[in-house]
Amino acid sequence: MNKKREWVKNAAIIFLIIMLLLTFFSNTIMNYSLPEVSAQYVSSGNLSEQIRGSGTIEANQTYEVKMDETRTISAVEVKVGDEVKKDDVLFRLEDSDSAELDTAEKNLRSAQKAYNEALLTAGFDYSAEELDIQIQEENIEDLKNDLKNISEYQEAYEKAKAKTEKIEKEVKDLERESKEYDDILAAIAAEDYTSLGAENYKKIKSAQTKLENAEKDKTRSEETIKEYEEEIAAGGDQSAITSKHREIEDKQSEISGIEDKISRLKENGYVEDSEAGGKNTEEEEGSDESASSGKLSYSAYEEQLSTLESSLETANRELRYLQEDYSALLSKSSTYSQTQQKLTAEKQQLERFTNTYDNAKKALDDAIASLKQGAKSGSGDLSDKLDDAKARLEEAQAEEAEAKEKASVSEEEQQDKIKEAENNLKKARIALSKQKSDDAISASKDELNISDLAAAVEDAEAEVEKYKSKSVGAEIKAKVGGVITALSVVAGEDAEMGSTIATIEMTEKGYTLEMPVTIEQSRKVKVGDEAEIQYFWYGDAKAVLESINPDKTNPAQTKILKFSVTGDVTPGQTLQLSMGSKGQRYDYIVPNSSVREDSNGKFVLVVTAKSSPLGNRYIAERVDVDVLASDDTQSAVSGSFLGGEFIISTSTKPIEPGMQVRLVE
Repeated sequence: MNKKREWVKNAAIIFLIIMLLLTFFSNTIMNYSLPEVSAQYVSSGNLSEQIRGSGTIEANQTYEVKMDETRTISAVEVKVGDEVKKDDVLFRLEDSDSAELDTAEKNLRSAQKAYNEALLTAGFDYSAEELDIQIQEENIEDLKNDLKNISEYQEAYEKAKAKTEKIEKEVKDLERESKEYDDILAAIAAEDYTSLGAENYKKIKSAQTKLENAEKDKTRSEETIKEYEEEIAAGGDQSAITSKHREIEDKQSEISGIEDKISRLKENGYVEDSEAGGKNTEEEEGSDESASSGKLSYSAYEEQLSTLESSLETANRELRYLQEDYSALLSKSSTYSQTQQKLTAEKQQLERFTNTYDNAKKALDDAIASLKQGAKSGSGDLSDKLDDAKARLEEAQAEEAEAKEKASVSEEEQQDKIKEAENNLKKARIALSKQKSDDAISASKDELNISDLAAAVEDAEAEVEKYKSKSVGAEIKAKVGGVITALSVVAGEDAEMGSTIATIEMTEKGYTLEMPVTIEQSRKVKVGDEAEIQYFWYGDAKAVLESINPDKTNPAQTKILKFSVTGDVTPGQTLQLSMGSKGQRYDYIVPNSSVREDSNGKFVLVVTAKSSPLGNRYIAERVDVDVLASDDTQSAVSGSFLGGEFIISTSTKPIEPGMQVRLVE
């Protein structure tokens, strides 16, 4: 008994120890089942949005190989697609003198004359620089006027917008009217006159009714004439009367035969069925009769009598029909002349009905043709008006787009433009002042001009020598490196001076690439910005923004960024570009992975700590946000933040607002 109590006491102690352990470690055990999350504090700072797009590489410049004298091609040393270097032989020329040598000698004499005259003259000319400065001053004045008129630009935009809406309504109205005419033509083609409108339908329906009535009168008259003609044909045919009389006689003979059979049957009589041995069939009864008295059983007698009486009744009825037809034929024969008169009168009536029918049909055809012609005429007139309205709509939309672009510039942006223009003007003035100073200190522009003319004389002399040297064993070499894209002559062909005989795509001049962006994105970049070339593993390349141009296909929505591209690229190659816009400071910046979205909008989950007897518990709570800007890793947001929130970025399991989570150790 004591051992049993000892066992119960030990079990109770073990149970209490287990319960204490579970109580103290329940928080740890539960934590291992919770989603584990990574989180970081919301921060503030600058954020730059990325502009991404793609474009196709195009050659920046091509070089045309032209003939500098008229010569005959003796050999072509290249073909389309060949890559050539500078000074590679492209063509060989036949040995001969050229008329261009005389021209070169004349040019040499002219160059020598100009050189001698320049020695006698000198001077300075800054008209181009001063004109450029004047243009810049006028541009600054225009920019300042635009700054004053920004509100007017907004008003002009609203007017342009209203004008566009008005013309759009006009176009829609004309299109609706045009569709009504098209519907009329379609309804006429389908003979569905109910959709033509009450007035038109009433006209067509009236003409149709008259035509139907005339057709009924005409048809009824034709049927009457046919009946009269049949009566005349029947009444005048004596053979039909004779035939019908013969049919009557035959039928009367048939009736007499049936009556004789009935009389013989009744005279012969019958015997009771029991006496006939229960014979029910005519064949069996007949065999009994031949064996005995020759009388039928009662049932056979009744059956034969009934059949004969039925045949007699049918024959009498057919005889009556034949007699009625015979009487009718006799009657028709007597009224033959009267029917002839009726037929003549009815034919005259038919002629009147036919005229009425023809007139009604023509009236219906004329009504339909008039309606159809009116619809075609109206549709044609509307077509010209619609084309004119659409042309005016395109002009109005272009004006609206231009006004919108002006109205979209803020005062701050306009002031930045003015400041930039003023800085450029200062630089131009400084450059001109320096130029004048340099000209005064140096040997002056006259010496440079004389030097250029001396060089021109040397060039002319070299030109003369060139033509002289080309008379024998002349060659045409590549002046630039690149790829041959076109050849326009063959061996044995004469090439005129100045004609293009080959085209070289100049690889050393670099390439261009155009990328479409929205107008809003185009405002975030400027000429000179360098773009990052993504996913490019073929060597080194560089893309620099060269210009920002309107998109002619969609000027209201899109701009074209034109880049100057250098490096290891080829024409036709597609590049993916990325550019960062000017950074802007934001109060709340979070990782992109922390921004979530559901049917109620975008939000982030914030970790909040709640105290409990067993320690802190961490709860994920929802905070609705609006995304203001984003780059590859972060987003600037606005929302109900107090500052210092702990934002969940990743989790090991899907989580929902209100769930308890476990922080990464």
